[in-house]
Amino acid sequence: MTIRRGDNVLVCCPSFTGAEPRVCLDLLTPEGSTDVRALSVLFTQSPGEYVDTWQRIAGAFPTRMRIVTVDANARSNGSREGGGTDTSDDSGGETGTDADRSVERVNSPHNLTRLGVRVTDCLDEWEESPETVAVCFQSLTTLLQYVEVDNAVGFLDVVTDRCAAADAVAHYHIDPKAHDEQTVAKLSAVFDTVLEFDDGEWTTR
Repeated sequence: MTIRRGDNVLVCCPSFTGAEPRVCLDLLTPEGSTDVRALSVLFTQSPGEYVDTWQRIAGAFPTRMRIVTVDANARSNGSREGGGTDTSDDSGGETGTDADRSVERVNSPHNLTRLGVRVTDCLDEWEESPETVAVCFQSLTTLLQYVEVDNAVGFLDVVTDRCAAADAVAHYHIDPKAHDEQTVAKLSAVFDTVLEFDDGEWTTR
């Protein structure tokens, strides 16, 4: 698998296989080093769980870590949308105590504009960085529970273009078993590479 800076990769993997965490961390450390600036967009996994997974598999944190967590229940549970470092997350203190390891919240998965702004602001801030910039979007399957596929495609067109312009290595998770073939094909057309897990093997196309 040859992934270069500026590539946008669709990771197609059924959620029940347990194969995603390793390939996710590999894509977030494309040169085999944690000397990266990593931006992760989370819909279902908490920041704490995500950081624990990273540390368990990679053994170390990236040089800079930013997490944008999209909270579908925020309006009902009283959470507020944050614009910077969030010290109330459940990541064990690592992300909340350091401005370079911050958690930001988007209070509705329907608000693609706000989500896009969060991603763009981070990439803009890191534009002059000498380190590799890596992006993880977890996941498109969850996003499609809240927005129509055409809206998702329009959003991804903008985000993938911005990631490519930032020379970032960006990947986006999807469970192909949760969608019809037409939906997966429509989304796949947005990306440079499709990485697919089937019968215990990863293939690219």
